[in-house]
Amino acid sequence: MTMPQYPGSPQDSSPQQQWVNPDGQQHGYPNAATTTAWAPASGGRPGRPILLAGAVALAVFVVLGFGGYAVYDQFIREDSGVAACKAMAAGKKIDGSPKTTGGDTTVDKKMTEAEYRKARAIFEDSRYEKLREHGTAIVDVAWQMQGLGDDSGMAGLAFMGPLGTHLSGLQSACADQGVIVDLSVK
Repeated sequence: MTMPQYPGSPQDSSPQQQWVNPDGQQHGYPNAATTTAWAPASGGRPGRPILLAGAVALAVFVVLGFGGYAVYDQFIREDSGVAACKAMAAGKKIDGSPKTTGGDTTVDKKMTEAEYRKARAIFEDSRYEKLREHGTAIVDVAWQMQGLGDDSGMAGLAFMGPLGTHLSGLQSACADQGVIVDLSVK
């Protein structure tokens, strides 16, 4: 009498059937001579150490990048408001360019909107609160005053209070940063 042969039994001489499990690995029926374990061959997720090293490198890069910018911004780069104070103390425009006087150019030239925005941005970008406050206010008052006509002397009186307040405030804010500015009209 012959024994029945079952797939995978030691007596089975038929070719082994293959099947694929959900993780994509192929498996056959184990026979008595060879048994396979169900553990993955790689011992874990492939590429995990590389992914972790990449994440750490990215974090270090971000921290050093922001830290480097903070050091540059606070200690190396000159503050735009302080630079404007230094330019005024040297008798220049707030952007550092020379003032035009007499000759073919007119001192009473009106400020364009682009010049107004540029001048205001110089003080807006300052990291010192008082320079931002009084510098932008002076630029705003000058912008508003130039809109007055030549015959509106009484209307100009309304700007004298804010002009005096912010001129002295700007002088004080510049002095707080070690720059003495003489804003008196000569």
